[in-house]
Amino acid sequence: MNLKKIMAGAKGSDSGLYRTASVKTMLLACATSGGKNVFFMLMMYAGYMANAGYGVVLTVTGIITTVKTIFDGVCDPFVAAIFDRMPVGKLGKMRKFLLIGYTSTIISAILMFNLLANKFTGVVGIVVFCVVYAFFVVGYTILSIGGTTIPTIVTNDPKQRPFMNFTATVYQYLAPLILNSIMAFAILPRHNQQYDAACLGEACFIYSAVSVVFMLMSFVGIAPVDNEKVLGELMSLGGKNKKVGFREMWGMLKENKPLRCYVVTGTSDKLANKMSTDQIVTVMLTGILIGNYQATTMINNAGMIIGLLFAFLGGVFIAKYGVKTSTTVWSYVNIGVSAALFVLCVVLGPWGMSKIGVFGIPMILYVALMMGKNAAAMILNTAEGMMRADIADYELDRSGNFMPGMVGACYTFIEKTVASLGSTFTTFAVALIGYTTVAPQMGDKPSIPLFFLTMALVYGMPILGWICNIVAMKFYELDKNRMVEIQANIAEKKKALKSQK
Repeated sequence: MNLKKIMAGAKGSDSGLYRTASVKTMLLACATSGGKNVFFMLMMYAGYMANAGYGVVLTVTGIITTVKTIFDGVCDPFVAAIFDRMPVGKLGKMRKFLLIGYTSTIISAILMFNLLANKFTGVVGIVVFCVVYAFFVVGYTILSIGGTTIPTIVTNDPKQRPFMNFTATVYQYLAPLILNSIMAFAILPRHNQQYDAACLGEACFIYSAVSVVFMLMSFVGIAPVDNEKVLGELMSLGGKNKKVGFREMWGMLKENKPLRCYVVTGTSDKLANKMSTDQIVTVMLTGILIGNYQATTMINNAGMIIGLLFAFLGGVFIAKYGVKTSTTVWSYVNIGVSAALFVLCVVLGPWGMSKIGVFGIPMILYVALMMGKNAAAMILNTAEGMMRADIADYELDRSGNFMPGMVGACYTFIEKTVASLGSTFTTFAVALIGYTTVAPQMGDKPSIPLFFLTMALVYGMPILGWICNIVAMKFYELDKNRMVEIQANIAEKKKALKSQK
């Protein structure tokens, strides 16, 4: 499979049946995926900031994070209803919505990590931290809902959607690659390798600046579709600018079986991912067991870059075989690679994992397996984004309602509510091995309880999530052939609508 064939798929099907987009539009529009991930990464340090800047003990931060995630999920359907009902207008719809989200998250992050840090303690510190956190959640929810609709609106071409969702995946991984490197090699060394308030305050300004770059790129990309001609036609397919609300959302969740399958796959994956990538768990794995955060960051970055190359080919796999088959196949691959990583770590043991941080056979094996793990995970992430877009089109064909925001909200409401348990479980699990008042820090001594807890969270939980994927896909009907039928139905309805004008 050569590069020319891959890029031909990115250019589209050359058919009047589909809404195709230029390569430039697809490359830039999804930059919001990176911008959103910037704030996701920043808030991974919220537990450290609560402890260092507001005097909140570790177990309480876990409870706060859980309540925050539930609140986040509750916000989703309300924000989605506002987005789907919002008229396009002369200045567009998506860019206005995203600008509100970016502005809110940047302001709340600066308040949390800089302006209000080290000014409050005790009960007052908890209250201030929670209020600012809630402000951030609202802005992040607006950003998330607006961002997840971009691939659905920009194109419905089956050859382009895998490429576009792959592009979104690249941005999602590009943000951590850039920011983890800045944190590891620029910020942490200036703060004695400690996640203290000063360290996180400096990181906040840098992360916010990076998010603005992503925002501007995305705005340039979505400009060609953020208008009445494109969005207006989709919104009026079931009746002129039909307004959708919670009744339509409930009907979709009740009648749309593919959506329920999607919720199962996404929820199980996100719960496992939340627990395995929590910053506390990352410190336990890279800063304590491996004992070399900088070397591990370089290994992960290398694995991520190589993984992106393979994930690009994975996007072609999705275009050829469809989301259903791709999700099943690559879930099996993820299980196999993660099991191999688990075996490698068990063979090395709690005090032998430090060999991964220096050049040798353990490092080479670890790097090779991480490349495979990153590639397989990226392909699943790409398939998930395409699945969400397919379900939005299925709902448009089924009910005549164009609700990309609601499709995302139905999923994220349930996913975030369930995933909220991840933070609580992680903090209480860490407390059971002795970290009750302070979080694990780089340089702490390895132990057998810490080792097996880390292995269970980093590898065990994701494997359970991928097993759920395989089961859910047995009931998912939107294979490649079914989506061709759906797009043909939508095209016919558009023709009928135009003939009435």
